[in-house]
Amino acid sequence: MPRAVDRYAPARRLDAVRDVLNATGGATVYEIAERLECSVRTALRYLKALEESGAPLYEELDGKRKVWRLMASARHQTITLTTSQMVALAMSRRVFDFLAGTGFKEDLDEVFERLEVALKRADFVAARNLDRKIYDVNEAPHRYEGRIDHVNDIVTALIKEERLRVTYARAGGGESSFTLDPYTLLVYKKGLYLVGYSHRHEEMRTFSLDAFREVTWLSGEGFEYPEGYHPSSIADGAFGLIKGEPCHVRIRFDRAVARYVQRRIWHPSQRLVELPGGALELHMDVLGFLEIRSWVLSFGDKAEVLEPAGLRQMVEGELRRALERYQAAAVEVAEGAAEAPPPGSRASLGEG
Repeated sequence: MPRAVDRYAPARRLDAVRDVLNATGGATVYEIAERLECSVRTALRYLKALEESGAPLYEELDGKRKVWRLMASARHQTITLTTSQMVALAMSRRVFDFLAGTGFKEDLDEVFERLEVALKRADFVAARNLDRKIYDVNEAPHRYEGRIDHVNDIVTALIKEERLRVTYARAGGGESSFTLDPYTLLVYKKGLYLVGYSHRHEEMRTFSLDAFREVTWLSGEGFEYPEGYHPSSIADGAFGLIKGEPCHVRIRFDRAVARYVQRRIWHPSQRLVELPGGALELHMDVLGFLEIRSWVLSFGDKAEVLEPAGLRQMVEGELRRALERYQAAAVEVAEGAAEAPPPGSRASLGEG
């Protein structure tokens, strides 16, 4: 027959009750129910389950209130947060929502749940409904369903400074397997990337988690974590993650988007020049321009690449091919409309 603690509540809920009692020095069953957003009857069941699990609980009258407390010897040090600190934590939680499916998201949620129930009484109202008060709407995140085992192996290898055996999908097709010394798990544009030394390529490289087909932690195969390495060097000078040859970039933005461009830091080297009529020129010295192409195209006809010539030709070619595709589609639609019988005719009504 299962123990009462198993029937009454999962371990996480019992931990939450314990956190409430730790944070407040004691609480009534009504306060516990409010904190855990459950009924008073359910809160009583949690208290009973916690007591039956061996926690040294006792009841005490505080005026007319019956307060549940933990014996001093069983109390843990608690975290107290200011309102602004709670909001900062809530914002950071929302930023990492894209990690759903990796195991990180579930761990983060549990940490935040425990923090929220451990707040001072005075802060409880401010902590309530934070999931709705702070919300993140951003670019489309990567999808990581079913990648928990991969992420667990990567994180374990990172922490223990041990190697991985990975199978990676190549951009041109096919797959390759090799040994990797993991240095950094990198977050970029709502996606996860692993930076490390590839024994196949004999150099440090950055790999997208999306392209990993197999990941195996090689337990016991340690490596020397490079003393002079720092992840800030990965994208240093680049416009994003992909590096290339050094070049000077000059882009003209129309007045319609000038304020938007002006109010953001796109690259550490950027220099903005205001033009007559409200237009704007952006100057940057970057290592490679591959990722600038899609960024410029996102502005449509409101941006024009002035230099370098290679980037201008690349953007121009993309726009030309897109225009040709739309024009071809328009011709097909027009030809289809010309062949169709006029509305109301016998042919259109299926008569003959």
